[in-house]
Amino acid sequence: MQNQSTNIFRLITLVTDGALMLLLFAGIGFWRFEDLRISNPEYYNYYLQLLVLIVVSWYAGGRWAGIFTYKSGLEQRNVTANVARGALVQLAILAIIVIGLKGYYYSRIFLATYLGSLYVLAPLYRILLVQFLRTQMAQGKWQRTFVLHGSHTTSEALVRLTALRPELGWKYLGEATPLNLENTDEIICAYAPGTEEFEQAENWSLERGIRFRFLPNMGPRYAGQLFLENLEGIPMFSQRREPLSMKTNAALKRIFDVLFATLGLLLVLIWLIPMVVLLQFFTGTYQPWFIQNREGQSGRTFRVLKFRTMNEKGASNAFQRWMRRMGIDELPQLFNVLKGDMSLIGPRPHTPGDGADYYQKVSTYKIRHWTKPGLTGLAQTRGLRGGGIGATDELLEERIRADVYYIENWSLMLDLRILIETVVRTLLVPSTLQPKNHEIPESTREL
Repeated sequence: MQNQSTNIFRLITLVTDGALMLLLFAGIGFWRFEDLRISNPEYYNYYLQLLVLIVVSWYAGGRWAGIFTYKSGLEQRNVTANVARGALVQLAILAIIVIGLKGYYYSRIFLATYLGSLYVLAPLYRILLVQFLRTQMAQGKWQRTFVLHGSHTTSEALVRLTALRPELGWKYLGEATPLNLENTDEIICAYAPGTEEFEQAENWSLERGIRFRFLPNMGPRYAGQLFLENLEGIPMFSQRREPLSMKTNAALKRIFDVLFATLGLLLVLIWLIPMVVLLQFFTGTYQPWFIQNREGQSGRTFRVLKFRTMNEKGASNAFQRWMRRMGIDELPQLFNVLKGDMSLIGPRPHTPGDGADYYQKVSTYKIRHWTKPGLTGLAQTRGLRGGGIGATDELLEERIRADVYYIENWSLMLDLRILIETVVRTLLVPSTLQPKNHEIPESTREL
């Protein structure tokens, strides 16, 4: 991304955030207390201290969460997630200092109104700003130009990507030659380090003072990222980050799973199970449950519990079709979450037979086994649901790409966002989350 657009975004957000915090503080303060300078000068000083603390904690939490930077491919949903992370940091600071030390000085109504307004307006104007910047770059403004020295499948994919998505802020000028180097921002070299061609491109960049990048050949279907590590000065590249490989992250995710699965069990399943069993009985289904083998973490097989939605011939009645459309048949898997076989959020588990078939079609499939399977996942919130004989290779590849992205970019905020989106999409647009004629009859897969 061009430095100009990055700096514009950072400057606008820094200034606008400061103005927003000051205006909200003054407006809500006057609404709540009128003029404290006259009515209570002592409390006026305390509220000035609060303002300073709010501003400092907002910028500190925001810097950690990355709400003042713009990166290539940034989307509105990422902006919202970053602001939410920064807000959580700020709330933690305020809880420790304000409530813990001087809570009796401050009005709870003022704090709730002020922080609530800030947390609504701050992401809202950022969403509009990001959309404006992406629109401008899509029209060719603030583009970062580059030339390629050498060619392979990954460099060809890069050229296609920048041509299809100009809003990413990159513009391809052609192959690198001494003539077109004067008008470019970067040289991207596709030759391997140590070759004569690599040294030539590196020398061109040094002679002209332009930036130099190396683009390795990762094949036409590579969808991951490279991360540099070193062992006593020897560089090594890892293809993917894996946040859940850290024990602290895995423990946090487990706490999240147990907490929300318990809430789901107490608030939903405790009354839903007898109701579904009773309705199944009255609609002619006398065995309301069935159990399947599924592949879990590290490819280990485990059993999942579901409500039955098909008979032995693969047919469903109206109530069963409604259950499948709403995803109610999957809810008993909350017991699998509590047991530890599954997580609330993660790649959906497949049967061993389906998994073997999918791996033959998408080489990155088994990366899904790096984490526990989930009751719902990123692919499902994107509407990428449905398998079996009716699923296309393109749909399958997009689903697995979403699963891999989740594994590489896991965070508690991402889990919370997926959980909320799943509930909203299920209640408001359930049909977009469900497959159409892609179900395999349960009798053919039942244990």
